[in-house]
Order: sequence, then C-alpha cells, then structure tokens
Amino acid sequence: MDLDIKGRSALVLGGSKGMGFSTAEALAREGAQVAIVARNETALNASALAIGATPIVADLSNRAQVLACIEKTQSTIGNPDILVVNTGGPKPATFAETSPDGWREAADHLFHFTIEVLTAFLEPMQKRGWGRVILITSTAAVEPIPTLLYSNVLRAGLHGLVNSLSAEVAQHGITVNAVMPGLIATDRMKSLGLNLGDMEERIPAKRLGKPEEMADLVSFLCSNRAAYITGQAIACDGGLVRKI
Repeated sequence: MDLDIKGRSALVLGGSKGMGFSTAEALAREGAQVAIVARNETALNASALAIGATPIVADLSNRAQVLACIEKTQSTIGNPDILVVNTGGPKPATFAETSPDGWREAADHLFHFTIEVLTAFLEPMQKRGWGRVILITSTAAVEPIPTLLYSNVLRAGLHGLVNSLSAEVAQHGITVNAVMPGLIATDRMKSLGLNLGDMEERIPAKRLGKPEEMADLVSFLCSNRAAYITGQAIACDGGLVRKI
C-alpha cells in the first residue's frame, strides 16, 4: 500500500532501536526524509546509516539538549511534517518506592520534552495545513501495571494531551494520536525482569508483538489515508487490553 508520504519529513524520537527504529525504518521505506534522535551516539549513528536517516544526538530528559535537538532538526530536515514521540519508560516503582525527585525525573523523561517539541513544530504544521503527531505510550495508560506507577500516571496524562490537542488542530489538517504498545519484544521489555512466558499466556495472540508490527500501525496513522483518524489511543497488543 502506498501511504503517500514520499517527500515528507519525519522526526522520530528514540529512534535508534526497538519500536522507534522500526518506525523510522518504515517511514524511510515509504520515501520520507527521516531524522532519528537518541542519546547513545554509537548506536544512533549505526541505526541512521542502516536506513539512510539523519542522526541527532540528544538526551531528551535534559531541556538544553531538547532545545539543541529542535535546532538541529530544523537545520537538517526542516520543521518535520511527521513527529513520532517515543521513549523508553521510567524506572519501575510502586507508590511506596516513588519520591518527589523520582516524579520530577519521570516527568522530564516522559512529559516535559514532549511539550517542548510540540511547541516548536506544531505552528509550522498549521501553516502548511498538514501534519501528523504520534505519541507512543503504553497500555499502562488504560490498564495500570502494578510495578510501573510513574508510567501508569504520566502516560495517562499524555492521553489527555492527545485528546485536548487533537481537537484544537484538526481544522488545520493535523492529526494527533497515541499508539499503545502492549508486550512488544524489545530490549526495554526484557530489562523489566518480567516472566515473559507467563505474560504470553495472558495475551490472546499467545505471543509477544514484533516492533515492525507497531511500526506498520504508526506508519499508517502518519499517512494521508488516516486523515480522518485523530484524538485516538490505539492499542497494538495482541488483544491484551480488554477495554472497549
């Protein structure tokens, strides 16, 4: 299927591995000019070379580096038509294990930089009359996971942002959606120390998802064919989430 995004510019945050890399690869394959952002320069450069993307080194929990990332994006691919916001989650914690500093760190990691990049890139999208914004969140935003309190709370807040922002910018040809990965076979999933065998049994599809399956959904939502889909939080989870 031709998604009709050839020649569009795309910025994928957290794009050096896992779901972010698969998304960047899918967009590049469709003919978009892609820039990817990550903090590990070695891994970033290797991933960028593999798909013909522009690498931008930045730690997105650091505001100064976020602002530098915005400037570097504008000086290389311009103001992007497509913005994919993707990061790994904050550290696991129950409420008893959280702290005020931990909440601030988690908010910087997940929320504050999202506002910075949206502030920078939404206005140019509005002027062009076309834009696609995808926030990759988690099923934890709608069905909390007991040991991921920071993620449960802040990702639900990102869904509130999607609902509110999408209504404001829809008239300008901009869609804003969240994609909720379930249990996807990434390094992040392996690092949580979960019993993946037990988790697979809970999934109706009886397997973990593949990063490229997430990427296909994101790519479709970035296309002209998805122009009437906005303000949504869509799960890619093999049927794990039972909410309707």
